[in-house]
Amino acid sequence: MIVIRRYLRALGVVTAGASLMTTVAGCGVSSGTGQGPGALPTVTIGYENAPDPEAVAIEQGFFQKYMHAHVVTKYFSSGPNALSALASGSLNFMTTLGNPPTASAIARGVPLKVIWAMERYTTAEGLVVKKGSHIHSLAGLEGKTVALVAGSTSPFELDTALKAAHIPVSRVTQENMAPAQMVAAWKTGQIQAAYVWVPFMSQMAQAGGRTVMYDQNVVSQAPIFNLAVVNSPWAAAHPALVRGFIRAEQAGVAFFKSHPRTAYQDMGKLNGISASQAKAHAAGLSFTSLSQEVGSRRLGQGRAVATSLVTRSLASAARWLQQSGTISRAPANMSQYVDPSYCEQVLQAGK
Repeated sequence: MIVIRRYLRALGVVTAGASLMTTVAGCGVSSGTGQGPGALPTVTIGYENAPDPEAVAIEQGFFQKYMHAHVVTKYFSSGPNALSALASGSLNFMTTLGNPPTASAIARGVPLKVIWAMERYTTAEGLVVKKGSHIHSLAGLEGKTVALVAGSTSPFELDTALKAAHIPVSRVTQENMAPAQMVAAWKTGQIQAAYVWVPFMSQMAQAGGRTVMYDQNVVSQAPIFNLAVVNSPWAAAHPALVRGFIRAEQAGVAFFKSHPRTAYQDMGKLNGISASQAKAHAAGLSFTSLSQEVGSRRLGQGRAVATSLVTRSLASAARWLQQSGTISRAPANMSQYVDPSYCEQVLQAGK
């Protein structure tokens, strides 16, 4: 369910072992190529739930169409299983990864390249406080307690915002709490502030709260993306299939823009929610077209990859993970793991 996706995904930054279930689109279950003359290759794509154009691409069969392959899609509820599968080569692509777990995987030596920035969080996550709590800004959090999910994007965003406001992180107590528990504690007056994502943030705002900040308020220091990555040795051996993946992602974005009503229905179907819920959740995300991918606000291109927003998002996440003790050392050069070349090739071919 989409309402628990970010919580389960958050655990992927710091824990191991989570159940997965498999959805098969097309034929075959192996990674690599099919058997016999003329057989289509079999490609395995992992994903996590999100109300986004990729859900549309899956429901509309765009990956099979543009990759000319038997496509196996696997749903993962958290990062460790997916990244382990990616490292072993049994998974070719993994999508809907946040930048903290992606940075963590890079630091641990998982052979991957970021090839598509799916969406950036804008107003889908933020800090909500109780009206009457006398918390009117980040400064009001000093000496207070904020409920959040440990290991998720929320402490990453909150810590970044506090430092930018010159507020000692140690002066704010962070209480680890599952989102559903936050809502219950909020309604009974046990907590006055929480950093969390929709729909929980919306539920608390509607129950006597107001939002003080969103992820987009720290976009320059700690942007949060959902990213698509590929096993880099496999990609080097199968560039045409990677280009087909890019075309399928772009087709999902184009379909969303031209047929929004059907797109929200597709998003809802894949995520197990209603079309109206999918539309509400998607409103807090900024989706990316193919031409935007090579811009500085996404992957960048050429020398600009080093300073692109995606590269900076990975670098800032890695620094935070090192400071929190999750990884021992932040990679020195994150730009080498951001590869816009496939997007560039598809763009050039379309001209």
